[in-house]
Amino acid sequence: MRTLYVLLFLLLLSLCSALLPSNGRAFTGVKSDIHLTSSTLKPGAKGEIVVSFAPEEGIHINTDPAIEFQFEKDTLVHFTGVASMPKVEKTGYLDTKRPIKYSFTLDKNIPKGKHTLKGSVLYFFCSDTEGWCNRSSQPIQLTFTVLQ
Repeated sequence: MRTLYVLLFLLLLSLCSALLPSNGRAFTGVKSDIHLTSSTLKPGAKGEIVVSFAPEEGIHINTDPAIEFQFEKDTLVHFTGVASMPKVEKTGYLDTKRPIKYSFTLDKNIPKGKHTLKGSVLYFFCSDTEGWCNRSSQPIQLTFTVLQ
């Protein structure tokens, strides 16, 4: 009986490891690109974070529940929110052919030099054919330079 439990455990372990790519992260079926429209800004300037998703065929990204952005608090960066969230009219899903834009404004007293925005974007993605959904989180760490 003990041997059976060990064999079942090893089978379960091998199935789980088959679902993990070599970098150890779980398969999500969605690739993302997150960048700033400009890596150099002036005090008081507006900036935009651009998020593009590329789901595998048969996967869509939901807009309900809404895609969420969370950032570490920084009194010198004022997040103004989503500037664009493109949707496919027929389905209401995210239109992944166009990027999401998230706006912020720098404080007028921000010192010159390098600064980093840290946070994450949370979203739900679903399989059109298999009927399952999952939640994923992509880290955001973007560096910009403030020029005087």
